[in-house]
Amino acid sequence: MGLSCSRRASLVILSFLAIFGLAEANDFSASVVRVRAVSADGTVRVGSGVVTAPGQVATACHVTRGATTIEIEHGASRLVADAQVGSQFHDLCLLTAQVFDVPVAPTRRSEDLTPGELVIAIGFEGRAQAVENRGSVAALYAYDDGNVIRTTASFDFGSSGGGLFDQSGNLVGILAFKARTGANLRFALPTEWLVPASKVAATFVRVVPTSVGSAFWERPQNDRPAFLGVAKREAAGQLP
Repeated sequence: MGLSCSRRASLVILSFLAIFGLAEANDFSASVVRVRAVSADGTVRVGSGVVTAPGQVATACHVTRGATTIEIEHGASRLVADAQVGSQFHDLCLLTAQVFDVPVAPTRRSEDLTPGELVIAIGFEGRAQAVENRGSVAALYAYDDGNVIRTTASFDFGSSGGGLFDQSGNLVGILAFKARTGANLRFALPTEWLVPASKVAATFVRVVPTSVGSAFWERPQNDRPAFLGVAKREAAGQLP
């Protein structure tokens, strides 16, 4: 006995979701916001952020460095951040603002990820709408009680501070930096660093326009974490 058209259609939809994951039906960008950092001289730097708690946005510190005003945009809504704390060395900052109607992103620990797992990078890349790029976890590097994630999911300038999500819509990393040369050298910071009791969060201090400091990946080559050199050689196929 043949299947009805509606029955066949239902089976096709279920098969699609089974192959590509239920997250295909999710709005991954719902918790991702646009961050606009304005310096005293009028210079504007645009990046991204992710709502990780009510009234709290995680972003990359280099996005907001030196800013006197930090605006958080989501759709037609725009708020000015009240305060900023973070670790400039780890390039992870938290902005606080009045509560606005943006869902909090569920999180997943980087230690639960596996190389080859599918992920989605979401950021604004200087555009009015968030951009989604799919890829995979290329490698994981243990650093300060978390795994810095190297991903093949593409992201560009303006996406820094945005989110790296798994196929179920869980935030697994904060998009941070990419190498100026070489392929597959894009990195995200682990969500473990956002946990208040974590080693990194314990170093958070108030960040103001006059705060100075550089991220671990911006430092001279001989002062960078060893895993960055390993990652470069792996991406170039120089390691087994």
